[in-house]
Parts: sequence; C-alpha cells; structure tokens
Amino acid sequence: MAGMRSTFPLRFRQEGLRDLVRDVAAREQISQNELIEQAVEHEVVARGAMLVADLVQAAERLRSATEAQYAKLVDRSITDFASGEQRRDPLQASKIEPDPHPGHADVPGAVAAFRGDDA
Repeated sequence: MAGMRSTFPLRFRQEGLRDLVRDVAAREQISQNELIEQAVEHEVVARGAMLVADLVQAAERLRSATEAQYAKLVDRSITDFASGEQRRDPLQASKIEPDPHPGHADVPGAVAAFRGDDA
C-alpha cells in the first residue's frame, strides 16, 4: 500500500486532444501520463502566480480604501466634536438649596433617599 500512487480518470472533451497528447509524448520520448502531469504542474504554477498577484492587488486596494475610510472617520469625528463644543451642555449645573424642613434631621438627604425614608 505504501508504494501505491493515486489515480485520476481523465476525460478529454475535445476529440483530437488525446491524439495530440499521444503524439507529443512520443516525440518527447516520455509517457503520456508524464506529459500530462508536467502540463498540469506548469498550469498550476502559472495560475497560482496570477492568483497571488490578484490577491496582492486586492489587498492593496482594501488597504487604501481602509486608510481613506479611517481618514474620513477622523475628520468626521473632529467636525462633530467641534460642532458639539459650540452647543450648550444639556445638563447645566445649579445650586441645590437645603430642605428647610428635613424629614429626619439626623439622616443626610441622599442616604434617606436610598433608604426609602419619607420626608
């Protein structure tokens, strides 16, 4: 079992292609299998190189787009911050006057509020 090779049934869709493989293999003095294997290897290497180039170009386009989007986001954030600084704060500080008639003179108001004490 260790010495067995994998097999792959090959069906040619073009009529004369099988004859061409036979002729070229005979001229090269190699088997048809070896010729087909070499052809597949060359094609896979060539297509792999094209795929790598395509992926590198796609990655570069994405990187450029990402940088542009990030720059737009930063600009928008600065603009939003600046426009927000021009508005009044939604909560204005104000002085809270002490209750002239506290419910429990010995309990601070905040503590009483959390205890549920009625004033």
